[in-house]
Amino acid sequence: MARRWLGIFGVYLLAAWLLHGLGVNLWTQILGGGDSYTAGLPSKLFATSLSPWNPYVQLGQYTFANTQFQALYPPALVAMTIWPNTLGYNLFLLGHYAVAGFGFYLWMRQTGMGREAAFGGGLAFLASGFLVAHKGHQAMVTTAVWLPLWLGFVARHAASGVRRDAIGAGVVLALSLLAGFPQMTLYGLLVVAPYWVWRGGWARAAVGLGWMGLFGFLLSSLQLLAVVEALPLMTRETLTFAMFMQNALPAAHLAAWFVPNVLGGMHGVPSYAQDAQLVEVYLYCGLAPLLLAGLARGREARFWAVVLGVSLGVALGWEPVQQVLFRVPGYNLFRAAGRHRMEMHLALSVLAALGLSRLAESRGRRVAFAVVAAGVAASLAWAWRVPIYDSVNVLVTDLSAAEWRARNTQWTHVTMWGPLAALAAGGICLWRRAPGWAWAVLLLVDAGSVGRTIYDNPNTADLYGRERRSEVRYLFDRGYDPVQQRILPVDARLWQTYPLQSMMYGLQTANDYTPMWMKRYQALTGFALNGEGGAALAARQRLVSALGVRFLLTKEPESVAAVRAAKGYPELAASREGITVFENPGALPRFRFVDEAVGVKDFAAAQELWAGGFDAGKAAMVEGRSGRERLAAGRILQQSVENMRLEWSLQTEGRALFVVADTWFPGWTATVDGRPAPIEMVNGCVRGVFVDGAGEHRVVMQFWPWSLTAGLVLTAIGLAALVSLCRRGAGSAP
Repeated sequence: MARRWLGIFGVYLLAAWLLHGLGVNLWTQILGGGDSYTAGLPSKLFATSLSPWNPYVQLGQYTFANTQFQALYPPALVAMTIWPNTLGYNLFLLGHYAVAGFGFYLWMRQTGMGREAAFGGGLAFLASGFLVAHKGHQAMVTTAVWLPLWLGFVARHAASGVRRDAIGAGVVLALSLLAGFPQMTLYGLLVVAPYWVWRGGWARAAVGLGWMGLFGFLLSSLQLLAVVEALPLMTRETLTFAMFMQNALPAAHLAAWFVPNVLGGMHGVPSYAQDAQLVEVYLYCGLAPLLLAGLARGREARFWAVVLGVSLGVALGWEPVQQVLFRVPGYNLFRAAGRHRMEMHLALSVLAALGLSRLAESRGRRVAFAVVAAGVAASLAWAWRVPIYDSVNVLVTDLSAAEWRARNTQWTHVTMWGPLAALAAGGICLWRRAPGWAWAVLLLVDAGSVGRTIYDNPNTADLYGRERRSEVRYLFDRGYDPVQQRILPVDARLWQTYPLQSMMYGLQTANDYTPMWMKRYQALTGFALNGEGGAALAARQRLVSALGVRFLLTKEPESVAAVRAAKGYPELAASREGITVFENPGALPRFRFVDEAVGVKDFAAAQELWAGGFDAGKAAMVEGRSGRERLAAGRILQQSVENMRLEWSLQTEGRALFVVADTWFPGWTATVDGRPAPIEMVNGCVRGVFVDGAGEHRVVMQFWPWSLTAGLVLTAIGLAALVSLCRRGAGSAP
């Protein structure tokens, strides 16, 4: 059986490669681009250091609390440790697409479905619009692919009541949580819980959910507790209703079930959905699953039809429904209702598998074909007759929306004839009752022909080594000190130096690319969630200097003009990549002494002082104190700088304040000459420690938060219990 399973997994891996990797150099081109290029690759490489603290972005960040880093995700750690390069990342991603199909196959086989139908359903889920369109949102994909295997363990427990099956579901839950996108784990749980009740009854489901929750929590506690500790200090603690409403599925895009380009999006055509990104509204899964789903009948089909309908209703993001959901704790931490397409496409895949299993005896083939044909016809008519409006999300700006629409609706364009060709092929498969392999070929050609056009699979050859990028090399030629100084990449189009990509070159950046920001830091700097906002921040040169920013990099003409208008930043050079580099001559070192401590009551008072032009080069705000205190001078004799431990040998002339311009976080502790010393909140968001007495002193700061200790203990308990149960099960096997 193991050999057969390995073979099936290999076929799914081949299918994933045909969909995403055919024609791509897996050694140099990263699959997907987008966030995979900007954040996915560097975060996976950094995660292999197993460092809980990341000093490279946002003045420092608790790595384990940023779930999208996947800092504790076993598949990522293994893949990127063996192949710490683009190839490793691509194999990691393709392997997860194979997991999507293989997990679906095992689940369907568990419920008694035949091999051919189970395999076809797995292929439909692997090639579903949600997984294909979110290839650039890698953490979303690697979280979602575990849902079928999760449901497989649920089905086993619902049928047998054996505890180990519920614990197996807990292991999969932990993998889903560690995979980095808790929103998809939550949405998966919204399917898992009712499915458990439906198959096994309330009592068995309650017991199973308890065991699953216990082991899921224990095995992912390092990450979960890190989030618990950091969340009150981060912006993701709450979400505005406006953000919660973002990127719902526009009703007009329902036609994209049948025609992928009905409102633009593929084959170089921009998406014209108002207030929605292309990947958040992409519905097309190929016509084969739709045709087969129309043949599904029975109790199982009714359950998944309900799942499909409910998830579709939520994905549409109707405001009355959203108003209710926004008041649900936990659920209201996530935006983009359109992401419920995961459950929609899972349900469609199950229905397609059910339809394929009864294709031979089905008498409803004509009806299924007629319904899909009507959908294709109506969608083509919609694309031809309904005007496409300009959108803030037009991806290609060289041509107007009207010009793109004119191209898109020509009958010679694949948008128009592609669905008709797929419909004709699907009709022949229905008529001839084609075997599963024919449906698989149709699905791969149909879904793959458009899915492959979403991302550009950029080349990553110049990411490995600072000498390969002229603007990065230029910074070091100008004397950039990666320990004491930071840079500020102002524009998101600065792909090679933008966070988190800057970690590839060992650059510390003042901004970040993350949905999770430290509240105080974001409030002071005004950065957006994607790290933009540097152009406005440049006007506040004293704050920029206090952050240790020596160089500002710009690419967009507007940003170049904004930095020039701010004055005080000499313009140094424009690289061959068109990047204009500015220098900040007033940049303060990351580690420094100040002449005076200024007491402030709270963060609001610190903000007021910053607004008044506070000079951090001479003084430091110390929160929770009052009055002013003159301080002695000091200097650094030696230093040892690591991610989790900072150590200095200092020389002071009396009582001094040593400022460390890194993020304040409660997990940091300090000692002065071996004795514990309180870490002060300085300048609203960074750290400082008072050093008393003249002479030489040894100051050490270490990062070890309570969540790290508790998480290690709980994880060890979970692993020990899991190993014990596995041994007990093996010992009792016949």
